[in-house]
Amino acid sequence: MSSEYDFDFIVVGGGASGCVVASRLAQSEQRPKVLLLEAGSKNDDVSYRFPADRFKTFQEPTMNWGYKTVPQTHLKGQQIDYSRGKGLGGSTAINFACWLIGADEDYNEWARKVGDDAWSWTNVKERLKKIENYHVDVPEEGKRYISPKEADHGISGPLHLSYADPWEKGVTDVFKAAEELGLDVNPDVNSGNPLGMGMGATCMYQGSRTTASAYLENAPPNLTVKVNSPVARVLMSGSRATGVRTIEGSDFSAKYDVILSGGALNSPHLLMLSGIGPAEELKKHGISVVQDLPDVGKNLQDHYFSTAVLLQRPGTDDRSEFEGMSPEAMAATRAQHIKDKKGILSSLYCSVPMGWFKNDAVYMSEEYKALDKHTQEFLKKPHVPIYELATHAPPLFVGDYVLQPEDSYLTGLAFVMNPQSTGEVTLYSADPSDAPRFDPNLLSHPYDRRVMIEAMRKMLEYLEAPIFKQNTVKMIGCPASKSDDDIWSHCAGNIFSSWHMCSTVRMGKKDDKGACVNPDFRVRGVENLRVVDLSVIPLLPNNHTQSTAYLVGETAAEKLIAEYGLDQGQPPRV
Repeated sequence: MSSEYDFDFIVVGGGASGCVVASRLAQSEQRPKVLLLEAGSKNDDVSYRFPADRFKTFQEPTMNWGYKTVPQTHLKGQQIDYSRGKGLGGSTAINFACWLIGADEDYNEWARKVGDDAWSWTNVKERLKKIENYHVDVPEEGKRYISPKEADHGISGPLHLSYADPWEKGVTDVFKAAEELGLDVNPDVNSGNPLGMGMGATCMYQGSRTTASAYLENAPPNLTVKVNSPVARVLMSGSRATGVRTIEGSDFSAKYDVILSGGALNSPHLLMLSGIGPAEELKKHGISVVQDLPDVGKNLQDHYFSTAVLLQRPGTDDRSEFEGMSPEAMAATRAQHIKDKKGILSSLYCSVPMGWFKNDAVYMSEEYKALDKHTQEFLKKPHVPIYELATHAPPLFVGDYVLQPEDSYLTGLAFVMNPQSTGEVTLYSADPSDAPRFDPNLLSHPYDRRVMIEAMRKMLEYLEAPIFKQNTVKMIGCPASKSDDDIWSHCAGNIFSSWHMCSTVRMGKKDDKGACVNPDFRVRGVENLRVVDLSVIPLLPNNHTQSTAYLVGETAAEKLIAEYGLDQGQPPRV
């Protein structure tokens, strides 16, 4: 291909979307020259891949941008952890490794919003199969409750997904508790209908965590991957993107497209540093305006949750013995796992039951009735949930109790789905080395507060199920009562982000004035510049969004390959 340019395509960001689109473009028949730039390192240390570390890998400072929100004054001044993955794999290397895809109606609504049937459930379902290598085997003790079918999932994609074997002690009690309380149990929450207590697969296989870097294995020679290469800005010639400049000062040019895949926090940041965004925000920091796009950085959405913890009789779970290991014993356990990839590090913390539910109290509330008609109708669709409940996370908040080495516990999480609150990403400065400013405005909308209260109330009821009561000492890190006021007081000081940030460079139809990119991922008013990551999605699906990030990458790759004729025998179309 043309020697006038360094590369045909440049992809900025080696997370889920970036790894997918770079890999798929490079593997197309025309074998275009593709450059993947990643700000962080390779993240290839085997110690980062222990499945049992899924809840603590984010604490590795070299793998995390370490972002925090501005204080949320309406939430007792909390600064929320806004972790984002750094290095190859992006956030798939540090998140909690859950594979959940959401409701079929999420995708049909997405297709309606952007006017593109590529996002309808019928098409999305097949594209997800290209991603998945879904190992559906479930341990014998779990088959009564969880039973995904190979026919419903991909079994030859790059990303291996599986269930722990064995499940850790107490996991089956979660499903027994649901039955005791008359809640549905869902054998496959990844079927397009997530309703009921269930459990998706985990991003792990044969004793190792799996991440988006799986797409870079056996990369063809026309794909160049450069790590430790943070980008300062997109290079422009008039209204056309021509390449990128790194913070170190290296320039790379692209014959066709520059593709930003930095995620919902970093992509709007890079756009604004490049003169693309709200004109007033750019001028405030002395940045020349290339394209005034007022909604870049706006419409920030996220899932968030609060917790309550059951303190249980010693021996109720398997975790206390593991968590109390001496440093020498832990080192020996880890060394053995590297050799055989079996045992406790492939079982503990590797099964996280999750369920999605509707709620009549929310439907009857004044907060629901105050929503616009279309939103009300969407929330009433058969497979669209109101909230999510989950268990078997670490004890994230225990109030004034101090956990003892012998303590057993069960952590319950209550999540708000379909949040109506929105926030923003703005600049602190024009220096690309400075982090942007994040104000997610979590739980600021009355509807979200109502859902949070009802979700926590249901979680408190759930934790009182007979199967749990027989081993319960007391509840800790919880509301003082089930009243609205006590629940809200607890949640307002005990809120966590799910790290599902999205929609800050939102996709939309031609007549959608708030849209920043079109359905083909092109930035409005700018040639040869696309954004391919969770920042473009027009709604926050009822899932855990890493699956959506992979999906965005696959969809963009399909569109680019078709548009440029990269799977045809002739040279690419311009």
